Amino acid sequence: MGSYARHIHNLQVNPSIAAKVLAMLEKQDFSFSALEEVIRPDPGLTAKILRIANSALYARQNKVAKLQTAITMLGVNTIKNLVILVTGSSLFKSNWDSPFYAVFWRHSLASAFLSKSLAARTRNPAIAEEAFVAGLLHNIGQVALFLDGPDRYEGILARAIREGRRIGSLEREAYGTDHKEIGNEVLSSWNFPEVYPDVAREHGNDNITSNHKVVVVLCSVADFIASNWFIHAEAPKPFSLLAPSLEYLGMDEAALEAWQTEYRAVLEKDPLYLECQNLIKG
Repeated sequence: MGSYARHIHNLQVNPSIAAKVLAMLEKQDFSFSALEEVIRPDPGLTAKILRIANSALYARQNKVAKLQTAITMLGVNTIKNLVILVTGSSLFKSNWDSPFYAVFWRHSLASAFLSKSLAARTRNPAIAEEAFVAGLLHNIGQVALFLDGPDRYEGILARAIREGRRIGSLEREAYGTDHKEIGNEVLSSWNFPEVYPDVAREHGNDNITSNHKVVVVLCSVADFIASNWFIHAEAPKPFSLLAPSLEYLGMDEAALEAWQTEYRAVLEKDPLYLECQNLIKG
């Protein structure tokens, strides 16, 4: 285990439930009762799933009190996404007020929703849910670097915003590694399906070696857009930098510009997106 990745493993976080849920759904070997058996031992996760099920988004006349009822009502894809959200948010129990936390979660959530929507937009609906999880997890390596020294990493984030530089290049200068390498190491050690370590390792690359290239490219574009929204908002990076990815997806810069403007307006009113933001701190 790398020196920086160890910080995530020293936290009171149990990714095994998320790994089991992902494995069950990937193999299509599950039932609602089986999902309940995996999730129920984690009281925090159970409580948050019930909270979502009883939210205004899924308003019902009768309160949902049973986990299996909530799983059935929400559906397996939403449950999968909530499991990943809660697992990830538990990394920050003592750091909710940090500037890095705020940027990281806004960026991660937007990347997840952007990746999923872009999959549908580019006629890849079969991998939309996979793209959502990949988008949510792609920057998990940043957490390890942050936890190695919060002030130091806050400084790197501040420089990225102030100087318009990519975080990865600043990380390599400071640490001799970057969040992509560490993210791959962490997700692989958690036994997450191959696609997720691959996306963590290769997002933003022009030459992609992964067998899951479509998901990597979708998340790369989503990551680029989310970075423009939350890190480089004062001087957004031009979409011309995405030329290889856009060509692969069959899009051009004008189409992407129009789509991301339209989708941001939709996203800011999306009740599930807004509820997920609340879920993190809840």
